[in-house]
Amino acid sequence: MATSSSSPIRHGHRRLRLVEQGQPSAPLQPDEYTREITKDEAEEQTRDWAELPLDALLAVLARLDLADVLLGAGHVCRPWRRAAREEPVLWRRIDIGRSSKLGMDYRFQPAVRLAVRRRVRWCEAFCADGNNGDLDFFFVFLPDVTPQLKSLRLTLTECNMITKQGLNGAISKLSMLEELELSLTSDTALFRSGGLAETSAVAAGACPLLKHLRLNKYRFQWLSNVGDSEAIEVAKMRGLRSLQLFGSNLSNAGLEAILDGCVSLESLDIRHCFNVEMNDEMRGKCARLKTLKLPEDSTDGYKLSFGCPEMDPGSPDRILYYFSPI
Repeated sequence: MATSSSSPIRHGHRRLRLVEQGQPSAPLQPDEYTREITKDEAEEQTRDWAELPLDALLAVLARLDLADVLLGAGHVCRPWRRAAREEPVLWRRIDIGRSSKLGMDYRFQPAVRLAVRRRVRWCEAFCADGNNGDLDFFFVFLPDVTPQLKSLRLTLTECNMITKQGLNGAISKLSMLEELELSLTSDTALFRSGGLAETSAVAAGACPLLKHLRLNKYRFQWLSNVGDSEAIEVAKMRGLRSLQLFGSNLSNAGLEAILDGCVSLESLDIRHCFNVEMNDEMRGKCARLKTLKLPEDSTDGYKLSFGCPEMDPGSPDRILYYFSPI
C-alpha cells in the first residue's frame, strides 16, 4: 500500500539517523519525543540548499542587502559564494549611502571595500554619500570600468567632499548617464562646491541621454547668487524629463530659460526656491507640465535633511519660514 506524504514520522527515528550519520543533534524537549512530523516536513529539514537552481538562488539573493550577500549568503556553501561573487545581476546597483547596510560595512570593513571595488565594473546605478570615505577612489577609475553607468546619485556633505575636478572629470566620461543627482546637505558643502553650475555644464555637454536631474541645496540662501548660472546650464539639457531644484535661488529668468530649453520636461520640483514669483505668466509657461511642485509647497516626501531658509530681511515671508522644522 502506498504511503501518504503526510504519514507521521517519530522524532526519535530522526534523532537516531542523525547519530548514525555522525551529525550532532540538539537535545529534544520532553514534548518533542511524542510529537509527530510529516514526511514533507522531514524532507524540508534535509533539503540540500546547494542544489537550488541558479535563477531561484538569484531571486533570493536579489532581495538581500549587498552587505548580507557578501557577509552572509556568500558563506552558506560554494554555489552561493560563487553566485555572490560572480553574478553581475546582483551588482547592477551599488548603494553605499548612509542608510544602506552596505554603506555601514563599507566604512568599517576593508574586506567589503575590496569586494565592492572588484565588482563595480558590473554597476549600472551607483549611489553614495560623502560620509563614506575613499569615494575619490571611485572617481579615479569608475568612468573607465563602468562605461554603461546609467544612474549616479551623490549626497555631498561637509565631512568628505569630492573634489570638483574629480567629479567633473568622472561625469565627462559617463556618456550613457540617464539620471544624475547632486544633493548638498550642509552650508559648508555648498560653499566648498562653489555652486553646481560648472558641473551642470559638464553634464549638459557629456551626457546627451540625461533624462532625470536633481540639484538640491541644504537651504535657500537669497544672497548666494548662483541659481541662474546653474539654470542656464540646465536649460541646455533638451532631453530632460524631470528636474528637482530644491533650495535653489534661481529667479523667474532662470526658470523661464529652463522651460524654454528643456522641451521634453514633464516634472518640475522647485520647492524652497523662494526667488521665483509664480505670476500668471510663469504659471502659463508651467501649464504643459504633468507634475509641478512650487516653492511654498509641502516638503512631505523630500527624504534629505534641509535647513531653515535664509530669506531677504525685507521679505514678509521671513517670519513665516523662520520657524519651519529642519
